[in-house]
Amino acid sequence: MTRVRARLVLTGLAIFLGGLFPFAGEAGSVPYFPEGPMTKVFTGLGGKIHVREVLRPLPSSGDRPKVEITRTIQYVKFPARTIVATYSFDGRDGKVVQNTSTSAFGKRVWTFRPPLLQYRLPFRKGLDWESQDGQNRTHSRVWGKVRLTLPAGTFVAWVVRKRVTYDLIRRKSPQILYDYYVPGLGLIAQGGWADDGLWHWSRELVSYRVGTPPGTR
Repeated sequence: MTRVRARLVLTGLAIFLGGLFPFAGEAGSVPYFPEGPMTKVFTGLGGKIHVREVLRPLPSSGDRPKVEITRTIQYVKFPARTIVATYSFDGRDGKVVQNTSTSAFGKRVWTFRPPLLQYRLPFRKGLDWESQDGQNRTHSRVWGKVRLTLPAGTFVAWVVRKRVTYDLIRRKSPQILYDYYVPGLGLIAQGGWADDGLWHWSRELVSYRVGTPPGTR
C-alpha cells in the first residue's frame, strides 16, 4: 500500500499517461459508459467496508443507454444494506446522470429532478462540472491520467478531483476526494487524504467480472 500511495503522488505530479485500452482512444473518441452486465467487488477504509456492485443494462430511450446498479454494502459487523440506482448517458451533451435511487433504510425510491449529474464524457484534462444533491454541492475537475495498481490489477485511469461541500454538516473545510475511472469499467477506486495526513482508500476494486452473474436474470 505504501508503494501504491507513493506511485500515485509521483505520477500525479508527472506527465499523465495515455490510455491502456485501445477502444478508449483519444479524448474526442466515443465515450465509455459501462453498459454491463458486470459485477464489481470493492473494499475500503482499511477493510472495514465491502461493496458488491451488479450492473445490469436497461431498455434505452432512443440513443440514451441506461443501466441499473445494485450495491450491497457491508460495513464492519453491521447488517448489509442494498441500494438500487439507475443511471443514463446522453451522447448529445456527454452527461452521465443518476435518475433514481432506493433508500438503504426503507422502501422509498428517490427520483432526481433534474437528474443528478455524475460526470461528463469524453474525459479530457481540465474539464470540470458542478452538481448538487440537496444541500450538498460538488465541483469536479479532470486532472488527467495515472497508472494505478489495485488488488484487481494494474490500470491506466482518468482521475477526477471532487470538492464536496456539505451544507448540513459542520466542517472546517470541504472534503476532497479523487475518483478513478477506466474505460469499459467505470469507477474503480476512490480515495483521499484524511485528517491524519495519510492517504486512505474509501473504495478500491478487488475483482470484476464481465457478464451476467450466475443465478441472476
